[in-house]
Amino acid sequence: PTVLITVSPEASAQAGPPRALYPAGFAIGHVLGRPFQDDVQRAVLRDALELLGTPLEPGTITERDYPAYRASSPPA
Repeated sequence: PTVLITVSPEASAQAGPPRALYPAGFAIGHVLGRPFQDDVQRAVLRDALELLGTPLEPGTITERDYPAYRASSPPA
């Protein structure tokens, strides 16, 4: 079984992965979260692994929100 974690769901949809997780709002390069965001990184990985046991239509991209990622946004 395969699970893709993507920050670009539009591009990933074209590839047609068996199942994918889109952590909404994550920046490119932050597929699991920002550096040192251990709790966010574990949550994303846990959610991706959960998808392995979930029967989904092939190509389904599951969007999840991780408020702790946004809460630690670096200053603009």
